[in-house]
Amino acid sequence: MSQGTKAIRINEHVRLDKRERSSKWQARVKLADGSWHRFSTKTEDQDKAAAVAMKFFYTAEDRLKNKLPQSTRKFRRVAVFARDRMQSELDAGGGNIVFKDYITAIDKYLIPYFGNYDVASINTKSLIEFGKWRTQELGRKAHHSTINTHNTALNRVLDEAEQRGWITHAIRPKPINDGTKTESRGSFTLEEYETIYKGLRSWPKATSNEKTYATREVLRNYVLILANTGMRHGTEALNLKWNNLLWVNDGKDTYLGIYVDGKTGKRPLIARDRAKRPFERQIELSPQLSGKTLDEVIDAKIDDYVFKTRDDERAARANLSRNFESFLKANNLSHGADGKKRTLYSWRHFYATLDLQRGVSTHALSRQMGSGTGVIDRFYSKLSPFMNAAQHSGRADQDARDAVKEDAEVSAANTVFENTSANTVEKRESPALSATEKAFDLFDAGTLSEPALLAALGVARDEYKLSEDLRLRALAAFEEERLSEEGLIKVLH
Repeated sequence: MSQGTKAIRINEHVRLDKRERSSKWQARVKLADGSWHRFSTKTEDQDKAAAVAMKFFYTAEDRLKNKLPQSTRKFRRVAVFARDRMQSELDAGGGNIVFKDYITAIDKYLIPYFGNYDVASINTKSLIEFGKWRTQELGRKAHHSTINTHNTALNRVLDEAEQRGWITHAIRPKPINDGTKTESRGSFTLEEYETIYKGLRSWPKATSNEKTYATREVLRNYVLILANTGMRHGTEALNLKWNNLLWVNDGKDTYLGIYVDGKTGKRPLIARDRAKRPFERQIELSPQLSGKTLDEVIDAKIDDYVFKTRDDERAARANLSRNFESFLKANNLSHGADGKKRTLYSWRHFYATLDLQRGVSTHALSRQMGSGTGVIDRFYSKLSPFMNAAQHSGRADQDARDAVKEDAEVSAANTVFENTSANTVEKRESPALSATEKAFDLFDAGTLSEPALLAALGVARDEYKLSEDLRLRALAAFEEERLSEEGLIKVLH
């Protein structure tokens, strides 16, 4: 107890204190966990102060019997504890990058609405009212993903309150998500991709503003890297540093590897070869790195951001988005044939679509992109009619039937040839091999399904044989996850 404080003992659980420079009595009530709860009685009268303190004590006892918290705190105070805990983890280099989104949700939505609530008083009704308030603030119904972020941030605050004994699990409300279902963003066709990357070459010259010119230089490289890596626009891409790049050698070839840090945590990915030149152009824009090769920059493990302008400033997300939207509008590409608006995030969808079209499995794609297979199936399975047009049109199966027919005809012709040319010193090589090669070419191009490939190869025939070159192609297809293990066994058997 500090010097100059007057103290009165009501009983072993209740005390009254009055500080020297305060006329009102403070109460201290000992809780079941041994901690002391302090609060102002808001009165100068000792008897009234004692009555207020005893009322709190009895109420706390009743709450304990009913499995309710004996004391509570204002939501604002608990939220600050939760926010500071996440910020401390981020400052220490730990935590998850998505903590930044939770902190924003706490500061911009949760504290403004729930700040003066007792945290223990938040219930389903108050959450419904909060949802209505949020809709008014946004001017529309929040998206499902936005509400998920808010709900997770709220749970962080409620976790903090429960750990400190200010709420109990029994009264903890369950967050509600009635948001607008998220739809996949618009994507681009290969023809539009070509139009865009060619148009971005001269886009900087369309402005006389030096800052805008510098942003557009970066935008050109930024777009090409997004389109050829599948990384997320914004957090993942703009936080990328040169020391996150590395060369990956599989014993035969070398690939450009990247470590990104996004909402699902850190993960490695492999960039397409077309991404190398945009990275080199970013080096050329840097006053500190200009003149170095990509190999030299990677080897030096430089701890600096990749997407910086020639003024050595980090490219701002808003500036990149705004200039890209202007470019799309100027080229009549703002919306696709499906009516969906295109944004920089559309390049992630473009990347996924091309990989699925090439036959990359959703499992392999999920590891590259940091999304669950369910998410990829939900957003991209609807695109399969366009991605596998040959299969849906029937051409792939027809190609398979033609290949089988050609194989059978050549086999029959070969038998006749062998019977009529028994004395020939060297028989001509059977043209049946061309049919199998054609089948593999169609399969590699994505126009022939796996069952059709097996039929075209004739794996069920007694006389089935496969050349060593085609065995290697089958193994390569399996390695790239375009051919299943069951299919590989049938091909190699």
